[in-house]
Amino acid sequence: MTPELAVLTFCQFLYYGGLAVDLTLTALVGLHLAPSTALATVPFTVMAAVAVFASFFAGTLSAKYGHRAILVAGATAATAGGLVSMWAVFAHSFLLLCVGTACVGLYKATGGYFRYMAADRAPEGGRTRALSTVLLGGVAAALVGPWAATWSGDLFGTAFAGSYLLVAVLAFAVVVLVLFIRGNPDGGSGAPQREEPVPIRAATRTATFRTAMVLLGAASGLMTLLMTMGPIAGAHHDHTPGDGALIIQWHMVGMFAPALISGRLVTRWGASRCASLGAATLAAGGITSALDDSVTGYTVGLCLVGVAWNLLYVSGSQYTIRSYPPGRGGRVQGAIEAAAGGITVVASLASAEVFRSLGWTGANVVVAVISGLLLAWILAVVRD
Repeated sequence: MTPELAVLTFCQFLYYGGLAVDLTLTALVGLHLAPSTALATVPFTVMAAVAVFASFFAGTLSAKYGHRAILVAGATAATAGGLVSMWAVFAHSFLLLCVGTACVGLYKATGGYFRYMAADRAPEGGRTRALSTVLLGGVAAALVGPWAATWSGDLFGTAFAGSYLLVAVLAFAVVVLVLFIRGNPDGGSGAPQREEPVPIRAATRTATFRTAMVLLGAASGLMTLLMTMGPIAGAHHDHTPGDGALIIQWHMVGMFAPALISGRLVTRWGASRCASLGAATLAAGGITSALDDSVTGYTVGLCLVGVAWNLLYVSGSQYTIRSYPPGRGGRVQGAIEAAAGGITVVASLASAEVFRSLGWTGANVVVAVISGLLLAWILAVVRD
């Protein structure tokens, strides 16, 4: 592993460590601060909506100024967002919480570019391996993040305030580290690109682009639906905040631990087979959660959903980087990130209503059915 790849992997750890706080607590904090329980997931949805809106611009700006510039900008926004969210808890302000999560949404829009930066800097034939290596940073974040969120929550004597300070500290550390990565005059990782980015219209005509859209959209949307719903459904089933942190922790382990082998699986098996395994695992996670609403059932089910996300995410990312030559993917990356993020917004916004209408069991049955249809599509249509 090169020093630059090690730094990017550690930045990914810090990034997901900060997001783990929002994944673990924001729905619960929203439940405490919202004027109505129906609005509990609005702060999370605001974060996702801002991320979608900013994603396309992030791709365009990365093509012009380089990945490093937008990564610094995103982390700076998250530093402010963590501080504003902490203020919201002290002031018991739902509106301020939404402002804080909106700032974190800007960070979320840029977080995917750690992997693209690593792929663009990797030698030919090593792009997929570099991409999956960066995701390993999420393994440590999965183990530390949810625990740190609950541990830091009462640092100031007000529930959850310290957790949002942690978001700000971790994001500021990313700012410092990314600034130490040297610019890359040959591509979009640190300096403006010399060659024109691949036009979106040209990319959309390719099967690789369309496949990337479907895989990344399905991975993000279905996982977000269950992940956002999980804390609320868990509270409905009398799970404690500690139970919720444990469930999210194992969900994130499932998301990132497979990065140890998923890059090699894509290289050895091909992206389509890896995606098929991801769709099958997603169906298994939905079935498991539908059959058991205990803490164990939630933990195993959401862990499987996390594993499925990783397999689909790495496969979809592989199709993404096939859609453009190295260093020319700013617009393509932005379009795909924005599309996947748009699906994430819909999923997070719908999660509370889906839970109210279908319950935890019904929602998981729907996810299992959609996953089965996705698997059938991959087997019938997708080729390496």
